[in-house]
Amino acid sequence: MGDRTLRQMFAGDASRVASLTRMVRVDDCELFVDFSKQRIDAAALAELVDAAGDAGVFDMVGRMVAGEVVNATERRAATHMAMRAGSEKTATRALLDEAAVLDRELRATVDAVPDSVTHVINLGIGGSDLGPALLCDALAAMRPPLRTVRFASNVDPLDLDRAIAGCDPRNTLFVVCSKTFGTIETLANARRAAAWLRAGGVDDARAHMIAVTSEAPRVAESGLPIGRVLGFPTSVGGRFSVSSSVSLSVALGYGIGAFEQVRDGMRLIDEHFVAAAPSDNVPLLVGLMWWWNSAVLGHSSIAVVPYSAALGLLPAYLQQLVMESNGKSVDHEGRPVATSSPVVLGGTGTNAQHAFFQMLHQGTQIVPCDFIGHSSALGSSAGDHDTLVANMFAQSAALAFGVTADEVGGDEGLRAHRATPGDRPSTTILVSRLTPRTLGALIALYEHATVVQGVMFGVNSFDQWGVELGKQLAGRVVRSINGTATGDSDASTTRLVEHHRQWRNRL
Repeated sequence: MGDRTLRQMFAGDASRVASLTRMVRVDDCELFVDFSKQRIDAAALAELVDAAGDAGVFDMVGRMVAGEVVNATERRAATHMAMRAGSEKTATRALLDEAAVLDRELRATVDAVPDSVTHVINLGIGGSDLGPALLCDALAAMRPPLRTVRFASNVDPLDLDRAIAGCDPRNTLFVVCSKTFGTIETLANARRAAAWLRAGGVDDARAHMIAVTSEAPRVAESGLPIGRVLGFPTSVGGRFSVSSSVSLSVALGYGIGAFEQVRDGMRLIDEHFVAAAPSDNVPLLVGLMWWWNSAVLGHSSIAVVPYSAALGLLPAYLQQLVMESNGKSVDHEGRPVATSSPVVLGGTGTNAQHAFFQMLHQGTQIVPCDFIGHSSALGSSAGDHDTLVANMFAQSAALAFGVTADEVGGDEGLRAHRATPGDRPSTTILVSRLTPRTLGALIALYEHATVVQGVMFGVNSFDQWGVELGKQLAGRVVRSINGTATGDSDASTTRLVEHHRQWRNRL
């Protein structure tokens, strides 16, 4: 491939687009994926696929399907595919049976919620918030809700205040979602929610609170008035849990049927990922492209830009999925790795164009992009939707090919300022229609692409020890703020606590 630019690659290969595009069908919809604007050619892509086999990607896929331990530091399998599996293509019989029991419990819980409940408030953070919030926000563009669903994730009291504003406690249900049922933010919000219910005249708060967790015994230990507990396996990681009972709020807000359609789309991509030939395996190729840009070409960031208001929360969802999974500095044996997860940033097109695209086009750092759009409009103006899609196509072309100073023309003194270098790589994912199934397909596609990257980087994509230290320190700092000297804070933190206490007490 050498130092050829994207302009030169396109000019020198008439079959480039045909050789670097792939299609995958999801029910009656199609996903068209265009890698041709990536800085790679067909020969290098074939070598990359071979490298994936050597790195153990296909072995990892088989072990996940078999329910084997793939998360060595926590001695766990990674069984998120089983939560939506329809056959032994993507899960063992034992995992399918376990998932069937959980699914029956989910359906029974949804059926048991009375029609008098008009508002559902999901209390969770990270994987217990981002996935369900993405689904609800996207489904809202496709169908009217059965109930209003709101989310409170932050321990900032304003977050819950806003979620309960205008709600009637007698018609409100809280879903307390925490894998470990020890998440400080979630439990703090749940205690405030229980107090709000009681203050609003609810005699039995238990009828208004459901827990979703993999640690059911901790629910009773929490002292919260929880009337019903839904479980999911400890082998389903939080950021991979959107197809589990973690999405109870989705099923309550938009119906179990809509949620099942999302899971259908995920299952279809699972089956494609497990069975498709490597050269045509879309999640594999997306993951390899991210790894190629990061580990080989040295680009430390990637932008995800959905040209769809319905997918506006997708970048935030992928930030956790990718960076919490692969933001590691050591391999499975504890040895340092050279590179790991890129920084994931993003926004919704065309808003993002007016926010950070200046840097993408003319900045000194190259940031590869994933553009995501759909051909069929969800809004009320097909013409404006075409303009939206045109912007997506135009931005990917402008990033790839740029414009030289000579091509700009005009005032010679301004040519250098107006020129853009091009040669900025991107992938475009175009969906024929955005439906619940294609929404699920996109999520599963990125789940698998994340695992592929983790294998290529040599890291464990299923643990997240890096977030624990800050949580532990926060407990000590809270005690200091409340007047219990811990004696083990650094000088900076000690001074910050002093200022905070002084100002808090003064105001």
